Amino acid sequence: MAKEDEVWGGAVLECASQSHVGMVRARNEDALWVDAERGWLLLADGMGGHHAGDVASSLAVSNVLNSLQQVDQRTLCEQLVAGFADANAAIRCAALRETITGVPGGEIMGSTFVGALLTPQEIVYAHIGDSRLYLLRGDYLSRLTRDHTLVQEYVEGGLLTPELAQNHPYRGLLTRGLGVDDLIEPETGTQQLQPGDRLLLCSDGLTDMVNEEIIASLLGAALPAAEIVQNLIDAANAHGGRDNVSVIVAWFVGEAHHSD
Repeated sequence: MAKEDEVWGGAVLECASQSHVGMVRARNEDALWVDAERGWLLLADGMGGHHAGDVASSLAVSNVLNSLQQVDQRTLCEQLVAGFADANAAIRCAALRETITGVPGGEIMGSTFVGALLTPQEIVYAHIGDSRLYLLRGDYLSRLTRDHTLVQEYVEGGLLTPELAQNHPYRGLLTRGLGVDDLIEPETGTQQLQPGDRLLLCSDGLTDMVNEEIIASLLGAALPAAEIVQNLIDAANAHGGRDNVSVIVAWFVGEAHHSD
């Protein structure tokens, strides 16, 4: 805690995370990493329809983390994107190994990924797939990421309403992901932060089970971050828990001091 005070000039990042297998799946194929001292939040969801999703998500997190070890404040987006490229190559290489996939000659492995790098003033983020990043400001929950799914393309093309998309049978069909192609197209962004803002990174095991109105209510509760995370996990499982569910919640406490 003392070290966090020093890093953020008086502000402390309160955060918590949890990954749960859910109520149906036999194993957990999600992976996450939280470094409160540096403000790094990473989450990956191995593609359940492919082989060794747990290996793919673990490789995604470890390779992005390795890329960030030499992070420069002036090139945060570039470092994240470089990490995505490293992760993509590592997953595609691992997919060729029969000992990992159990398939002679190898098989496709894949993972989603969402990563956020925080300071008290700003968040830099990148994502691929349908794992999401949300910002709660007051009572308003905004989604900072755009799902890379066929259903999302239908919504953007006016073929589906967001309400119908929520329960569409093809909502999990990804159009982008780590490991599925030689070339990847992660999306990046930045967002200025205000005092009181709360952030949520999650796999689709949460958003497929719990609507955004409930998510906003749970995320905004006057509770410690760890309790909020537990309540989000419990809500997903109470609504069926059909997938692994992973959640990271974070916000800054205290005031950051700026040096001249």
